[in-house]
Amino acid sequence: MSECRDQSPEEMGDFYRDKSTLHVERYEPDGNRDLSVVILEAVAMLGERPTEMLRKEPLYDTIEIGAVETLLFGPQQDDGMNAVRRTVTFEYSGYLIHIHGDGRILLSDADDTTG
Repeated sequence: MSECRDQSPEEMGDFYRDKSTLHVERYEPDGNRDLSVVILEAVAMLGERPTEMLRKEPLYDTIEIGAVETLLFGPQQDDGMNAVRRTVTFEYSGYLIHIHGDGRILLSDADDTTG
């Protein structure tokens, strides 16, 4: 499951988390950590397992991270409200990963039906 859409402010609710969010991480496009590393470290931390264990389940089998970076953080993107509203959502290793154009990464349980 993979989704890309603009969210309205009403859909976003609290800018950092809602009741189904398990973890919030921040990605800095101009920083020294790759987006894939930020995601893998967050998933490993939530699953209380070493990052190396995720090698059995490569992230690139689920989503093309380079395309996500271009879509959300590419040179044609702005830093205004549109960045906050751009979101890519996909499932990986039992979690729903929501990457926002402002750099927020929210993880929630893929099996949680309360949200």
